[in-house]
Amino acid sequence: MTKVTYTDATNKHVVREFLFSYFKYNAIVGLAGPNINEYIQWCKSKGYKDIEIWENTPDVLMNQLMTLKHPVSMKFGNILTAEADKPKTVYDLDYCSTVYTLEQHISKFKDNFIMTFSLRAGVEFTIKEFFKTRKEKIVNSIVKNNPINHTIFTTNVGKYIFTPYFDTSAMCCIAKIK
Repeated sequence: MTKVTYTDATNKHVVREFLFSYFKYNAIVGLAGPNINEYIQWCKSKGYKDIEIWENTPDVLMNQLMTLKHPVSMKFGNILTAEADKPKTVYDLDYCSTVYTLEQHISKFKDNFIMTFSLRAGVEFTIKEFFKTRKEKIVNSIVKNNPINHTIFTTNVGKYIFTPYFDTSAMCCIAKIK
């Protein structure tokens, strides 16, 4: 059996295409992941001109800088220190960790974001903890299967899309769209 890698992660890419269709901005702040050049090329293909990438691990940053082929703004440090309310900017926060360790992150970013979480804690727990941390109450939910499996949550504060998927492991994205 061949190990699935991020660049082979078809379901993640389908989810990303779907969720980013809700954001029509020129600027993106994100966590590039294992292949910085693939990430930047994808951002540019979607019309993003102002790309700010954060990295918190020195070895990963060094590797990214050595392989970087595109001019972007690189920031070393915790994404928690990023400006979280830039106008007309989408925040692509691919944490790949459970909600257990991301309370500050979940609270900090208020609008125009896509957060990616591991579902090791389970779907129900992830959703419950996400909205509890944001101090929001779900008032309505609609499950849809097209174009992909997703749930639209309306809270007392806004509207979100939840998309579970599986590639290398069980994951989900939660996007704040309104």
